[in-house]
Amino acid sequence: MSFRMLCRASLLVLSLILISTETEAKTGSAREHLIAEVSRLGGKVELDENVSSRPIIKIDLHGTEVTDAELAFLDHAKKDLKELRYLDLRLTKIGDEGVGMIKNLTGLQTLNLFRTQLGDMGLARLKKLTKLETLLIGGTKVTDAGLIYLRPFTRLRKLSLFQTQVSNDGIAQLKLLGSLEVLLITGSKITAAGAEELQRALPKVRFSENTQ
Repeated sequence: MSFRMLCRASLLVLSLILISTETEAKTGSAREHLIAEVSRLGGKVELDENVSSRPIIKIDLHGTEVTDAELAFLDHAKKDLKELRYLDLRLTKIGDEGVGMIKNLTGLQTLNLFRTQLGDMGLARLKKLTKLETLLIGGTKVTDAGLIYLRPFTRLRKLSLFQTQVSNDGIAQLKLLGSLEVLLITGSKITAAGAEELQRALPKVRFSENTQ
């Protein structure tokens, strides 16, 4: 190899190192900004310590005073939250507008919206979250009409409709969730006969979290 070629190779390696370092710095800065924002809102984050870039995999804002408008930071940071798997917003006042701020977090596997102001239109805004395996929407304003928006969630294994107005009229939509293993309907308007119909259609479904 000539001296000129050696110099070019060395410059290329140096350039790649600098690019890599700059990328890592930007990623780290974005992550720290996200952590700071979640902390400001009274929440917590969990990082994946098994990956060198330590991406955020969980955001917990449950029981905080976070507003719909404040959740905009999640939408702005969607490119930095591709590894986010778990989002907990239970016991907050988040409504359909706020839920719209998380519609692009397509890596989510667990979404907890228990006792929020979620309604049917909020569910409609979640159609891109096709990797969801657990969706907890008990104690919300969701009705039978909103269950049609569950169709994209073909991986859903656990669904909570605890203390909602969902009734036997929604059973036809629930029957389509073939991957369901746990369906929590206590306090809903689904009757014992409705539960039996669901059990026949979805034989592996349990109506409690008891594994025994």
